[in-house]
Amino acid sequence: MAITYGNGQSAFTIPTVDLTAYLNDPDSSEAENIVAQIRAACTTSGFFQITGHGIRESLQERAFAAAKALFRLPEEEKRGLGGKPGRGYEIIGTQTLEDGKKPDLKEGYFVGREIPGNKPPFRPFQEANIWPNQIPELEFKQPLLEYHRALSDLSFQLMQILARGLNNFDTSVFKDFCRDPIAAIRLLHYPPHPKSDDTTLVGAGAHTDFGAITLLLQDGHSGLQVLNQFTKEWIDVPPQEHAYVVNVGDMLEAWTSGTYKSNIHRVINTSGTDRYSIPFFLDGNADCIIKPLDGSQGKAFTVEEHMLSRYAASYK
Repeated sequence: MAITYGNGQSAFTIPTVDLTAYLNDPDSSEAENIVAQIRAACTTSGFFQITGHGIRESLQERAFAAAKALFRLPEEEKRGLGGKPGRGYEIIGTQTLEDGKKPDLKEGYFVGREIPGNKPPFRPFQEANIWPNQIPELEFKQPLLEYHRALSDLSFQLMQILARGLNNFDTSVFKDFCRDPIAAIRLLHYPPHPKSDDTTLVGAGAHTDFGAITLLLQDGHSGLQVLNQFTKEWIDVPPQEHAYVVNVGDMLEAWTSGTYKSNIHRVINTSGTDRYSIPFFLDGNADCIIKPLDGSQGKAFTVEEHMLSRYAASYK
């Protein structure tokens, strides 16, 4: 099933792809069809949804429960859990993703990869995680670390699928990219959108994602919109229970010289109630160099350089 919009010879498609056949046998004809579906999405909208991904529903539910427990804490206690961008709690209005808009109407909490033996001085985006002692470890730290490991593994499998769709590119760098990566889950809470005609108010302003791919788990409430670059319309991405919305980020677009699209998207929580979502960002090895894989001219930059630049622009 796919949402498809045509414009002349172009098409904009956001398919829902069942990964079961690929995960069971990556060499099967059914797996090749999955690769083709995902390639079509990446070259048009940059977005697709996946089912049959192997992440247990019970683990997803525990991750959401952890998020709700965190955001229920008193404001002063949440503020005490803040850290550098990319770790810990972020108050509403910390980030501004779209120029000309007011700060985003969302609060968040970042959890990164646990690095054995990690000690100060920390590299950017590799700081120690911040854990709330107000919530038992079994209800917060333990499920979120398990969830992080599971999503890391799934993201690596998706990178393999994406590489198979790039027949004319040397994607061997993807292996180094996935080694000891910067990767984070971000618990997000969007309060109901204010009853206002102020168009500068958004849950998350229009933006592209910084890394290679994002895997988004949505609750049952709408809000995510993707820009159809052919018609300039905003397209709703309806939540599907237990499915992930996957999208291409800036690094993958740079690698592929625009073959895979890092598309603009935003969140406006018009559901009338609180909205929770949990994106997982695969940003890659800090020292990995991002440059066009087809040998064409293009700026080369490291993962760390790119992340520092994008964070500086959105966190004032």
